Amino acid sequence: MQYEGLIDNYLNGNLSINERKRLENWVMKNPEHLKIFKKRVRSHSFVIPMNFDSDKAFEKFYTKLQLKKRQRRRRFRIISIAASLTVLIVLGFLYQKSEIIIDKKNSLSSTKQANESLKHIQITLPDGSQQLIDKKSTMSLTTEIGEVVANRTDNVLTFGDAKRGSADTSITRIDIPYGEKFKLKLSDGTLVWLNSGTSLKFPQTFGLKAKTRTVEVIGEAYFEVAKDREKPFIVHSPSVDIKVLGTRFNITSYPNDSKAETTLMEGEVNVYKSSEEKNPLKLRPNQQAVFSKTEKSLKINKVLASDFNSWIDNILIVDGLSFLELKKKLERRYNVTIVCEIETLLNNRYRGKFEDESLAETLKTIALSSDFDFEIKGKQVRIFDKKN
Repeated sequence: MQYEGLIDNYLNGNLSINERKRLENWVMKNPEHLKIFKKRVRSHSFVIPMNFDSDKAFEKFYTKLQLKKRQRRRRFRIISIAASLTVLIVLGFLYQKSEIIIDKKNSLSSTKQANESLKHIQITLPDGSQQLIDKKSTMSLTTEIGEVVANRTDNVLTFGDAKRGSADTSITRIDIPYGEKFKLKLSDGTLVWLNSGTSLKFPQTFGLKAKTRTVEVIGEAYFEVAKDREKPFIVHSPSVDIKVLGTRFNITSYPNDSKAETTLMEGEVNVYKSSEEKNPLKLRPNQQAVFSKTEKSLKINKVLASDFNSWIDNILIVDGLSFLELKKKLERRYNVTIVCEIETLLNNRYRGKFEDESLAETLKTIALSSDFDFEIKGKQVRIFDKKN
């Protein structure tokens, strides 16, 4: 069939302007053509999850295409129904580049530079000694004098019993390099998952006399906080602080991101600007507090909370991210540096889902909707126009 070649070109990202128009017209002309198109897409090398509604996705695309057909062609491109959920819908919103680094006294202000250069997960103990963690082995974490402070079993680093000590003055720090994730259990039983490029400072034990359980995070972390009504759990970050008794939530607060997000899965939390506990926002499940670093403001959005801790299962969900925001996520996820030579990509926003794809597969999928080429050399990625 003459249109099989067009579909193949579409899947490979080699469709010309005239071919794209021919394929669009042919697919939408007859329901049978749409079935043929979807069948060919499903036979492509990408994996489509069982719950993906390709009919709905394609119809949504076509509706938007018809509404915007008088606008410049670059504003919308055909959706790739190939990929794990698929990338996406490319929206032509302008993105104003804004990289703000928040510095805070006694904070982890050097986290970005430190974690970019790290090659292994690193623990800094209260005595100043540092140890590297091998995720593949069972280990005990000991001080320089041989005191065991934590044990690693079942892929969780567990710190000592909270009953030890009377004060939480012995602070431990863990740094996660790009391309890695890690899980630990604090002395009160709280579970913490740390994403790539994240640093966490926490007491080796939460003292019996302490009135709160306080930690500090820069980057992204998911918490399952052990309940203790007498001792609130407080998370400090450069932009916002979070106060809870026992709950599950995700916080994203990287130094070079333009916003910080706190997403609640279960329970209830109070979110407020760092060191300004008055007038907090109270979140309920499936709500997200977003702090804008440029506007210095907090607002609440309604979200599907499970999308925001999917990174624990190595799933990347992209929901309306600009190319610059997506670029940062990919750099952290794959431990690479991405150089983009196409300024117009900054005007695009994306939606989609990636599960266990390699960097090359991920970039290939995005390129289907944004029409660019790329090359990967070690940890350096170059994105450039196909004409070059």
